[in-house]
Amino acid sequence: MNLPSVSTQTAVDAQPRGETDTRLRGRWLVLARVVWVGIAVLSLGLVIASIPSYFAFLHVLCTGAPATCRNNGQITPDYLRALQALGLSLDSYATYLVALVIVFAVVYASIAAVIFWRKSDDRMAFFASLTLVTFPAAFSTSELALLPSAWSLPGHFVIFLGNISLFLFFYLFPTGRFVPRWTRWLWVGVIVFWAVDGLFNSLRFSTLAGVVFLGLVCSIPVAQIYRYRRVSSAGQRQQTKWVVFGLSIGLGGFLVINIFAAFFPSLVQGPLVDLILSTALYLFLLLIPLSIGIAILRSRLFDIDLIINRTLVYGILTVSVIGLYVLVVGYLGALFGTSGNLLISLVATGLVAVLFQPLRAFLQRGVNRLLYGQRDEPYTVVTRLSQRLEVTLAPDAVLSTIVETVAQALKLPYVAILLKQEETYTLAASAGKLVGEPLILPLVYQAETVGQLHLTPRTPGEPLTSADRRLLDELARQAGLAAHAVQLTSDLQRSREQLEQRVEERTRELSSLLEISHTVASTLQLKPLMGLILDQLKTVIDYTGSSILTVEGEDLVFLDNRGPVSEEQLSHLRFPLQSLGLIWQTMTTHESIIIRNVHDDSPLAQAFRVAVGDLPETTFRFMRACMIVPLMLRDQVIGMLVLTSSEQHAFTQHHAALALAIANQAAIAIENAQLYQQAQELAALEERQRLARELHDSVSQALYGMALGLHTARIQLDRDPQELPESLDYLLSLAEAALDEMRALIFELRPESLESEGLVTALSKQGAALQARHGITVLTQLCEEPALPLKVKQELYRIAQEAMHNTVKHARARKVDLRLSQAAKAVILEVRDDGVGFDPLGSFPGHLGLHSMQERVSSLGGMLQIESAPGQGTSILAQVPEAS
Repeated sequence: MNLPSVSTQTAVDAQPRGETDTRLRGRWLVLARVVWVGIAVLSLGLVIASIPSYFAFLHVLCTGAPATCRNNGQITPDYLRALQALGLSLDSYATYLVALVIVFAVVYASIAAVIFWRKSDDRMAFFASLTLVTFPAAFSTSELALLPSAWSLPGHFVIFLGNISLFLFFYLFPTGRFVPRWTRWLWVGVIVFWAVDGLFNSLRFSTLAGVVFLGLVCSIPVAQIYRYRRVSSAGQRQQTKWVVFGLSIGLGGFLVINIFAAFFPSLVQGPLVDLILSTALYLFLLLIPLSIGIAILRSRLFDIDLIINRTLVYGILTVSVIGLYVLVVGYLGALFGTSGNLLISLVATGLVAVLFQPLRAFLQRGVNRLLYGQRDEPYTVVTRLSQRLEVTLAPDAVLSTIVETVAQALKLPYVAILLKQEETYTLAASAGKLVGEPLILPLVYQAETVGQLHLTPRTPGEPLTSADRRLLDELARQAGLAAHAVQLTSDLQRSREQLEQRVEERTRELSSLLEISHTVASTLQLKPLMGLILDQLKTVIDYTGSSILTVEGEDLVFLDNRGPVSEEQLSHLRFPLQSLGLIWQTMTTHESIIIRNVHDDSPLAQAFRVAVGDLPETTFRFMRACMIVPLMLRDQVIGMLVLTSSEQHAFTQHHAALALAIANQAAIAIENAQLYQQAQELAALEERQRLARELHDSVSQALYGMALGLHTARIQLDRDPQELPESLDYLLSLAEAALDEMRALIFELRPESLESEGLVTALSKQGAALQARHGITVLTQLCEEPALPLKVKQELYRIAQEAMHNTVKHARARKVDLRLSQAAKAVILEVRDDGVGFDPLGSFPGHLGLHSMQERVSSLGGMLQIESAPGQGTSILAQVPEAS
């Protein structure tokens, strides 16, 4: 049997996709209704027919063994005397027990009849009503056994049908499937058990039968709890929670009473205890149909509301009144030692009359709370909400508290608050799960709508009652005030977050500008510098591609780029300035260009497409938006910074202003690099000129002297051979001096001893050459050969060479200290002179050489320290790590 589960409509109306239709139609529906009516008439007829026999049976005294009499349900003479001692007559005792049976049957039959009347065309509803209408007869086996033998066969049939139907209902509820799967085999066991019980009545009171029955009964809540926790969806759990509650309490109480009576028979002797336990037993079992009724109403299973409500109230009220009457009469009769006293009966009747209305009101309020929440207690709800809001501080917690309170107070499956944001509504808090279309109530503060309250009714299509409306109006006023406060807080929070975001963005932008400025001031290598500028730009402007182009003659050429296009694809591209048209005209006015869509018909977009030709269809396929910023140097455009994006409208005026600031840094970097290149070329020219002078002043003069000496020696060879050795000695000294000078010059160009003999030897020879050629005293203090790579040694040697060259050229020093030491995993080179010194903060000769030293040390990850002052000499200290 496959029955549908609950959806947004009632379960019997909703048809899950792919499910088999569970409706009864046509002849099958007529046949089912006829069968149900027949079984209901038979079941209730058996119960009604057994009442006179049962009433008469209770008047018969049993003279046999007490245990036998108890099993037969008869009273003994001793029991009668104890009953009379309580002030109860045999008639009142029998009447009370018969009344319990009648109330039990009426409650079951009433709920069954309502379900059958409203939804007999649904198989699950039909089966539930059939189970409820047959169970009173199935439970009254002792009463039905008193009927004439002609009633035996229909009686056994109804008992068998009622018992197996009850188990089957709870194995299938609410989806119509056996969950877990092993319950289908349990139901087979149920059929076998009740079939054997009907055929062999003698087995009914055996220990084995009791154990089997206990196990089968316990399987019902186990199956429901298993389904609830592991299989059921949220909607199915909503359907079954009341049934599980009623089933657990009802069966639990039923089992506790029976087990207590079986294991402690001496404690359950006496009419008062019997009456109390009998009443409790029926009350516990009444929880089963009552819980099904609550589940039907609460979970919107079969669209029943008011009738179930009244059945719950007056069913419990009837049982309570009867129990109260018996308790009062029995207690007062036992207290005064009388029975059948009219005064006691009048007192009990009066007490019942006095308590009837308060008890009914109490029960009605309790049932209403179960089914509808606290809709009739608006003051209590508002007070509780106010108390909860007093301790709630977070805005989201305020709205969550309101929706939870509304959902709990009115027992609504879904409640949500949406806040108004301009013309839209945004979900701020919710409780429950939305199923179907919600009802929408406005939240108003000072005649202005600030939000909406969304809720779903208890059952689909159920209108809100006046009591619901009154409570919702009051809660909506509270919610409107809270929503306005939350909006103000949220706006303030949002403004603060936006401010913090802007501050963070500005900080990041300033940090990028500072980093670029620092880099521009610390390096003159143009290519890495341009790459760093583009990388830093990426941190503040989200672009897809970026390029720096510079003016080269009458063309624009790529200097560096970032993005999906490789440098090889761009390096050969040249854009004539004349072809740029409006783009270049705008650049010359020092204005930035933002093209929100390079494919639209704006003049700048058209000019851009003309300038780049077919590149957007080939190289720049990703391009949608473009921003072009001029690179300006003293009011002259020397290039442009181009940013592209794959998204339209990607760039703003703020981006343009930021990019312009970075472009200005790039322009300065380009100028510095150009000046540095010119200075390097000038330094190289000066070095060539110096070498030329050195060659002219030393080697050339020596060679000239040697030529004159050789000419003199030739003459002396003919005229005066005795003076020839003196001339040859002179020529030899000139040749040796020229050779030393040439070696010194070659050593300056390429110190071969650095690779073969090491840094210490090379520095020592450099100091000796300086002293020999320029007459400056060079004091060397050199450590052992450091374990450095050859590249590091070469850089340290060039630093020492440049420092000593500056000493000769600019310092006019008489003494130079050359030191090399090792400390803390670092190598330290220091060159100190006693020359004229200079002001490091001012302009001074030799600054390009110092800058070259700085770059060499930085490339090694080291530190260069320069100390000097006019008239106090100069100290240059270079420290590099050994690991470099």
